[in-house]
Amino acid sequence: MAEEYSFPPYGEEVSKIIEKFGGKKMETYGGDDITPLWDLRGGPILWSYKYLYSAPKLEKIVVAVQSFKDKLMTYMAAIWPDDEHALPAYSSFWAESEKGSYFIIDFYPTADCICDIPYMEKYLEPLEDIYDEGKKHFPGISTRDPNWFRAMVSPYYINADFHPSTKEKQDQLLKLTTDYLNVYYDLWKKDEPADAEYMKSLNVKKQAIRQNMREKDPGGIMIEHAVGKELAELSLKALF
Repeated sequence: MAEEYSFPPYGEEVSKIIEKFGGKKMETYGGDDITPLWDLRGGPILWSYKYLYSAPKLEKIVVAVQSFKDKLMTYMAAIWPDDEHALPAYSSFWAESEKGSYFIIDFYPTADCICDIPYMEKYLEPLEDIYDEGKKHFPGISTRDPNWFRAMVSPYYINADFHPSTKEKQDQLLKLTTDYLNVYYDLWKKDEPADAEYMKSLNVKKQAIRQNMREKDPGGIMIEHAVGKELAELSLKALF
């Protein structure tokens, strides 16, 4: 008998780890009321939520889940460091349906890793074993990623693009999501403010990553068609 398809418990499992940061749920961000993102519906979006949390050393933590007619789910989590800490940005995205999955996960480095090897050793090398295990399951490289995106990812970027979806693959992707997130939490606990002069170039790169994502993320067009330009822009601003 074929296994009955069901969606993975992404929101529940990610939220368990996010709680360890001790963050406070944000009602405003950048001067904007973001509570409309807590329950956003329209067009094919049957239901969705996007929550932002504040926490020490961080600008924000983002957790978002969207249901497209209960046929396609998109899951997102992002963590952005504040301007005093050199932490990378955690990012995971997962589009999941019975027909197949598209998945990305990474720590976007805010330093140039080849010019700043100590940065890579401190903030990215802790992913080595998890990355090696993940690549055993997902060795391929998706051709969906545009050049501007490929230019900003780390040596520990993993993506997956396969059809159809299976419970085994779901479990592997969810484990990658939480394993990367747990490594980030451990780095966050130990991190101290960096030298202000050192942080200047890192903050420039961090802002460039955010700006490119806000302007070029293909999900923005989908959201705009569903709920309008104003809410789509607010959603992208909150995420990135």
